[in-house]
Amino acid sequence: MIRSGRVIADKKDFDFALDRISMGVGRTNMFITEEDKLKTAYHEGGHTLMSLFTKESTPLHKVTILPRGGALGFVRK
Repeated sequence: MIRSGRVIADKKDFDFALDRISMGVGRTNMFITEEDKLKTAYHEGGHTLMSLFTKESTPLHKVTILPRGGALGFVRK
């Protein structure tokens, strides 16, 4: 059975599972200063721009600045 009591999983369920396996549990109660949020957004934005403007790059799947595991954000291809 799926977490919300459903019997059939959808794409969101698989994305959630992949994030949890690859990056760890989401840290929703972690305090992050506005300055660190901004730095993380610029940092992940830089990865995103480099990927978008590099012809040989693998297409992006997900970009986030939500903390998971030991990272404050990540870009997944």
